[in-house]
Amino acid sequence: MKKIIPVIVIMISSIAALSAQDYRFDGGIAGGISSYMGDANQVSPWHRPGVAVNGVFRFLLNYRWAVKTDISAMQFSGDTRDFDNRFPNGNDYSFESWQYRLGGQIEFNFFNYGMGHSYLGTRRISPYLLAGVGAGYSTVDGGYFTVDGSLGVGVKYKLAPRWNISLEFAMHKTLGDSLDGKALDDPYNIKSSVLKNTDWFSTTLFSITYEFGRKKEICNNDNR
Repeated sequence: MKKIIPVIVIMISSIAALSAQDYRFDGGIAGGISSYMGDANQVSPWHRPGVAVNGVFRFLLNYRWAVKTDISAMQFSGDTRDFDNRFPNGNDYSFESWQYRLGGQIEFNFFNYGMGHSYLGTRRISPYLLAGVGAGYSTVDGGYFTVDGSLGVGVKYKLAPRWNISLEFAMHKTLGDSLDGKALDDPYNIKSSVLKNTDWFSTTLFSITYEFGRKKEICNNDNR
């Protein structure tokens, strides 16, 4: 019996940590850089960085998990003359564009991210992983729609009980080869597929958010 009681206490504490969360939602803004990778840049995920701005909204499931939606505007550019690689026809290509994107991700915090609940092992700082999908509209060559999948890492820090900052990096794989324009759509005449000959883009973002929508109202007892 003495051995069973500690096990029960640990199980209850674990369940409480997963279900507890002071606020339901988290919203704010993010800014940083975006960069294209494809036929005009096969080297660096930070080459020719452009401006990236986001509006962020999260549904806070618990201290470990969150579902995030973001609306973003990102600037991309590329120039084949930046590198030694040459295409079969010997031509050079360049492009500039904006992409407007709606994305959805699931986030997993490595630690119980929060403040004020030491018995649940909450921490003010936590690294996290994210995975998700997105759909956007690119202005290159008159405009077209894109679909992408994303994976990323980041770190969050709680400035105050309801204020958070974070820094994250993510890679996004598009399901096509047109992020850099029609001229660079399959320049080697290799049939595109989901696993090859497709474009990527990266985002490096700093965000500040505010939590709201308290799950349980605090009851103030008047003992006077």
